[in-house]
Amino acid sequence: MATDEQRKKLLTLVWGHRLFDDGDVVAAAENGCLRVECPGYAAELSEEGSAPERSAPDFVNGAVRYGDTVLYGAVRVDTCSSQWREGGRMNEAAFDSVMFHVVGRRDRVLVRNGREVRTLVLTPAPELDGLYEQLLDEAAGKEGKGCVGFFGALEGVEQGQILARLVADRLRRKVAETNAIHRSLGGDWDETAYVCYLRSLGMGDRKRSYEALARSVPLRCFVRCGGDVRQAEALLMGQSGYLTVASADDPAVRQLQDIYLALKKEYGLRRPVVSWQGAGVRPTSLPVSMLAQAAALLARMPLLAERLREAASGGMQALRELFGRPEAGITSEKVDLRIINFVIPFLTAMGRTAGDAGLQERALALYEEVAPEKNKYTRFWAEAVDFRSASDSQAVIQLCTEYCARQRCAECPIGTLRMVRLWKTLRPFRRK
Repeated sequence: MATDEQRKKLLTLVWGHRLFDDGDVVAAAENGCLRVECPGYAAELSEEGSAPERSAPDFVNGAVRYGDTVLYGAVRVDTCSSQWREGGRMNEAAFDSVMFHVVGRRDRVLVRNGREVRTLVLTPAPELDGLYEQLLDEAAGKEGKGCVGFFGALEGVEQGQILARLVADRLRRKVAETNAIHRSLGGDWDETAYVCYLRSLGMGDRKRSYEALARSVPLRCFVRCGGDVRQAEALLMGQSGYLTVASADDPAVRQLQDIYLALKKEYGLRRPVVSWQGAGVRPTSLPVSMLAQAAALLARMPLLAERLREAASGGMQALRELFGRPEAGITSEKVDLRIINFVIPFLTAMGRTAGDAGLQERALALYEEVAPEKNKYTRFWAEAVDFRSASDSQAVIQLCTEYCARQRCAECPIGTLRMVRLWKTLRPFRRK
């Protein structure tokens, strides 16, 4: 059963794509002929690529005809009319442009600025309701392959358009994260590259641990290492807490402990609160090996920003030479992950900030030069998607993690298309 928020998303989808007949929309407190001339245009996405804030209309420039009169204005959508009031923001100035309140149920008469809110009750077709519940069930269940089969049956052009939108969504979010870090570091691109690089070593919640570690050791500490890998290792492993639990019987560990304690005192460092625990982590992916690899890179070139820009001009070969050290256990797959999760978002953010279209284009082109990732998401979608590059795998990861896992079926490009296609088959029969 859909939640209130999921019902709101369904109503937003049905209204925005006009998946209704005139008889499905009723003016709650007015008589006469009503016709939706234009449902309006969806409000712009936030920088993170998410839905507009709740303190803004859902659609702008809507038009509804009442008899001979056409009224124009913004549209707010809610599951029931009381939700707008209960949110505590109904009287904010951001809603002054709202002319129509579209709801699934009118459970309260709302008054704003001394006037009754013009409420439209929208009732989606039962078949759309049924498909929506099916989509939510499929998203929640691991065995659900309805969207896989639907997507696989689409024309190649349609598939390409959907995948392009998904990968753009994913890159938008990553660029927004990079920009947020850049602002927090006072606009220093070298510091940003350093923090983003360490952050890219982790997956899921571990990203925050790696970021906290990076922020606890200023970049200048690695600059002052002067290429000494042991100092860089001591800084990262000591700040991460590994040296406090490692065996003191190992001479190499004792040496790192001594180096770390001296550097910690010299730089006045404080250890962050981080956790590296996680089930099912392979030995080669444990943070200790990742930190050793990161230390080697930061020791030889702590100032990454310009090096990345220069390497991007040389294409994949230059980037692989920048990150790849097979003797240190850095495989081509790991290098590709650094390019996907760090280099492309970072260079795109830098290019947009500087207004450098060429740098942005070079960053985007890297998606097509990197091999597709292999994980549980790509395996699940393998029968429907021909994975040719990282662009395809990133699109599917975005689909699975940001839409399916969160049951955002009414916002998903595939879920939306399934609803639209169903409506096109229903509409001729409903008009008879």
